[in-house]
Formats: sequence, structure tokens, C-alpha cells
Amino acid sequence: MIDGHALGAVGLSPAEEDAYRMLLAHADLAPPALAEGLGIPIAEADRLLIALTNRGLAKMVADDSFTAAPPESSIVALLGERLDGLRRGYAAVDEMERVYRASRAGYGGVPNSETITGLRAIASQLTQLNAQARQEVRMFMRHPIITTDGGNISDSPADESIRYRTLYEKALLDDADVLELIRRSAKRGVQIRFAGALPVKLLVVDDRIALIMGPGTQPVALRTEHPALVACAVSLFEQIWSTAVPAPINGDVAIGPHAVSGPSDPDDRLLLSLLLAGLTDQAIAARLGVGLRTVQRRVRDLMDAASVDTRIQLGWQASRKGWVV
Repeated sequence: MIDGHALGAVGLSPAEEDAYRMLLAHADLAPPALAEGLGIPIAEADRLLIALTNRGLAKMVADDSFTAAPPESSIVALLGERLDGLRRGYAAVDEMERVYRASRAGYGGVPNSETITGLRAIASQLTQLNAQARQEVRMFMRHPIITTDGGNISDSPADESIRYRTLYEKALLDDADVLELIRRSAKRGVQIRFAGALPVKLLVVDDRIALIMGPGTQPVALRTEHPALVACAVSLFEQIWSTAVPAPINGDVAIGPHAVSGPSDPDDRLLLSLLLAGLTDQAIAARLGVGLRTVQRRVRDLMDAASVDTRIQLGWQASRKGWVV
């Protein structure tokens, strides 16, 4: 026996399907009997039987008696109607797409592109595009940050089948909320790096769609599927990513071909990342909410763990040992 409501595909409501299934189990049925069987008012039972009759799924055999039409003929006929409707819908897509593109081409727009205006509209686009990702998501984060959920990052792991990489502009490290955002994103498996400056805000999904937000104060973005523009966005991301400062690894064990156990304290891993990003000890202390001497002591401990004497050597060893990715 098939559970659930499988006939929604042919346009039946759950109540109509329940009525049809009960009708199938009886040679004929009157509205009061259907009402009793389904636990509904008689008027509702009468409405359901009339609806099934109008759809060709039931027949009235007496003034107050109904019988089910054979499923092999009645349901197959409804499925055929639905398939015809789907074929017509698919056939109309090309024409609708042509009209859509033509209506935007007249305004000097870029082919396969549209302008998005307003913070809520941009955040909505970010949400939709992230949901469409199947392989990889690349992002540039610069001030002011626009998140897909008002700044609330889920604690659940990111989809392991999708690679997430995010570049943060170094100036954002002045913001304690951004540091928390970075911590939680890294915990979810997002790869993070820091760059001195980023030219735009950027989201690239699967090398096929890009959302580009300019440096101006107005919340305006370009959403594009134009192959050349998407390729340029990917190239820009990869160029900056290759020279950016890696964030600390997520977890107690490093990864990579030369990986060894790294600093297990999350604050030490963040301190290492801030240090490699070029921040002074005073700035790091302010970001972490600790004293200057605490920062200096932790840096010395990291140097001892790496068996080096200088901070330059610490950066090199941290990369070689897989403490950063």
C-alpha cells in the first residue's frame, strides 16, 4: 500500500485523495458513509465526491451513491493532462527568456546580468545563490558586511561536498563581531584568509554566477552569469587568495602534507593569524581583549613550539607545519 498523498502530482488535495482511496475500497458509497469513514461533516463529504466526479475519478450511480472510476484509466488520463501542461510550460520557457533578456537589453544592461538595489534585496540574493551552490563558493568580505542571515551564522557544519573560501579585508579585524563571525565560520569548515585591501565585495558560485558589489556607499550589486565577467571574478579571487594570509586551521590537528600538532587554543590560532596578517602586538591585544604582555607571552610560546627565534621564522614554520591553511 502506498503511504502518504501521492496524487498531489495530478492536482488532488490530501482530502480528495483520502476520499478517492476510500471510494476505491467500496463498490459504492453515499456521502454519509464517506463522512463517517473520514470523520468529516456530510456537507464536506458531498463536496469531495462532486469534486472527484468532476475530475473523472468518480461516477454517480444513484442520486446519493457514488463509485470510483478505474485508476488505470482515470488517473492515467489526469497524468497525461499534467504532462501535456508541463510540455507546454517547457516550450514557453524559451520565448519567455527571450522576452526577459530583450526587456533588459534596451536599458544598456550587460547580457545575462541584472542590477540588485538595496540591502535586503542583496542579502536575499546571497541566500539564494548560496543555496544553489553545488561545488564551490568564493567570497570577498569588506566593510560593511552583508550576511545572508543578519549576521547569525549557523553552528552546523558546512556542506562537505561544497568548498567554501572567504577572503576578509584586514580592516575588518578591528570589529569584534567580525572576529566572532570568523571564528564560527572557521569552525563550520570555511577556509579563510586575510588580505590588506579588497577592491569589491564578491560572491562567486560554482564558476557560473557572480554577485559583485562596488566600493560605493550605495547598496548596489551586479548579479551576472555572463561567462566573461564570471571568469574575471574568479581570476581576481584566485589572484588575491594566492597571496593572502591564511587563517589558523580549524581544530587541534593541522592538515597538509607536513602537518603536525599545532596550537590547540582557539585564541592562539587566531593570534597567529593576526600576527601573520601584519597587526602589531598592541592591535592584537585589543582584538583579543587581553593585555600586551599576554600577547607577547603567547607569541613567545608559539615560537618555542615551532623551535624558532624570530617572528619571521615563526610565520614560515607555521606554514610549513600546516598550522595555517
